[in-house]
Amino acid sequence: MTVRRLDAAVLMAVLLAACGGSSTTTGGPSTAPTPKPGPAAPPGPSPTVPGRGPAVTYEPVRSAAYRLERHDSLTLQYPGGATQEQVRDRVAFLHVGVVESGTEGVYQVTILLDSLRALENGEPAAPDSIAAARGTRWTGSLTSSGGLSQLTPDRQGTLPDELTGRLRLLFPALPTGGVREGMEWSDTTEYTLTADAFPGSERAITTYHATEGSAGGEKTIVLTSTGSYERSGKRAQADQELEMQATGTRRGVHQLGRNGVLVSAQGNDVGDMTITVPSVGQTVPVKQAGSYSITSAAAP
Repeated sequence: MTVRRLDAAVLMAVLLAACGGSSTTTGGPSTAPTPKPGPAAPPGPSPTVPGRGPAVTYEPVRSAAYRLERHDSLTLQYPGGATQEQVRDRVAFLHVGVVESGTEGVYQVTILLDSLRALENGEPAAPDSIAAARGTRWTGSLTSSGGLSQLTPDRQGTLPDELTGRLRLLFPALPTGGVREGMEWSDTTEYTLTADAFPGSERAITTYHATEGSAGGEKTIVLTSTGSYERSGKRAQADQELEMQATGTRRGVHQLGRNGVLVSAQGNDVGDMTITVPSVGQTVPVKQAGSYSITSAAAP
C-alpha cells in the first residue's frame, strides 16, 4: 500500500488552520439551552505534610470580579526544516459566584464572561465571535476543600470552549479539611477541555506548598505549585483527521484570602506536542509555551 504524503505547503495550511481554530461561535443568551448539572465535585486530596494555624477553605462569595490574561505561543516544525510560530493572547473579564447548594460542604459555582479581548498573531479575532462569546455562563460544583467538577458552559463555540479549561485556575485544589501554613499535598485531576483548538482530555498532577503571605495589609495564604500534564485530542480540518498528543510541566502561585477567596494567581507552562495526520503518515512536532495571570478586576 502506498502512503500518500501531503505537500509541505498543504500540510502547513492544514495544521495552521487546526491550531488557529475557528472563529465560529454558536448559541447565545436567547437560544442557549439550560446547562445540565455536571458530575459531582471530587473530594480534596489528603495532605502529605501537616500544617499549622487556622485552616482556609472555600466559602460562599456573592460576586468576585477577575481579569484573567493568557499568552500562548506555538512553534510548528514542518518536514524539510520550515518552522511557523503562532501567538495567541486572551484577556477575559469574569464575575464569579459561589453559593450554597443544599449539601453541606458543597457549593454551586457560576462564572460569567463579562467581556473578552482576543488576538491571533497580534491581530484582533473576528468581532462576531467575540460578541457571541460575551455573556457565556459556566456552572459546576465545588467542595469547601477545593474539589472542582467539570465546568459546563451554556453555549458552544471556539472561544467559550477554549476558556473552559482555563477557568480551573480560579480554584486550585485544597487538601481535605482546608489548607494551613506549611502544608504540602498532591492532586491528580482528569477533565475534558479544548486546548490549541483540539477537543480532548487532560490528566494533570500538581504538588502544592502553602506559606504565609499578605496583600493590601491583610494576611493571605500562598500556594506555590509545580506539576505535569498529559493531553490528547482529535479534530478534523480540511477533510483530514488530525490527532494531538502533548506533555508538559507547569508552575504556579495562587494567593488566597483567609476567607478562601482568590486574591491573585500567576504561572507558566511549557510542553511538547505532536500533531499527526494518520491518513498520510505525517507527524509535526510543536513546541508550546504559555503564561497566565489572574488579578482582581477592581485592581489598578
